[in-house]
Amino acid sequence: MSELVNRYQTGAPQNLEQHFAVRAAGMQASEIRSLFAVASRPEIVSLAGGMPNLSALPMDMMASVIQDLVMTNGAEALQYGSGQGHPLLREQICDVMALEGIRANPDDIIVTTGSQQALDLISRIFIDPGDVVLVEAPSYVGALGTFRQYEAQVVHVAMDDQGLIPQALREAITSVRASGRKIKFLYIIPNYQNPTGVLLPADRRTEILEICRAEQIFVVEDNPYGLLGFDRPSPNAMRAEDS
Repeated sequence: MSELVNRYQTGAPQNLEQHFAVRAAGMQASEIRSLFAVASRPEIVSLAGGMPNLSALPMDMMASVIQDLVMTNGAEALQYGSGQGHPLLREQICDVMALEGIRANPDDIIVTTGSQQALDLISRIFIDPGDVVLVEAPSYVGALGTFRQYEAQVVHVAMDDQGLIPQALREAITSVRASGRKIKFLYIIPNYQNPTGVLLPADRRTEILEICRAEQIFVVEDNPYGLLGFDRPSPNAMRAEDS
């Protein structure tokens, strides 16, 4: 019987840290969780969390839709589904992607619980300890935490008021490779970047993609805000140039 089970059975004080995986030593508290903890204080009016104004949502309409769904398709809706996501939902996601110039096939879509799960899956598949991930400076803290959890070395690439600077990207690639390190991908938020809100111009998108193609670096495009332009239409997603 294992030492851990013995301790549970004898009632001895638990010290689980000795059983932690090596990678757990580098884990840090979630910056996002810490942010929400502060933002939830009653004396705080916070604009930092990006939380929607839920009072503006049509709650009555949403309740009616949910009720109809449960009454008509409850058995399917409440049962385990495909790990890839419901086929109809994947088709509708393709319709939304088409609005940003992306030609997609439902078979190529995986539905995740937000971008955080997608970033975790990408990191799990592609990142080996010591690999370099290029990111904008600054970048989304949730992504940075995920990359570091998988023991990536995060290298920040300079931005200006128009977003990531292509020449700075070239210099970062040269510097990283001169040090003998391996670059796995560029992580970028081109539309209303988090946290700066910058919209990357179309000509820079093209130049950045050309650099990455030439250097054989793939791009992870995080695009939650692509359809949120109010005063002008947003450029197509970067993926549109490669689909």
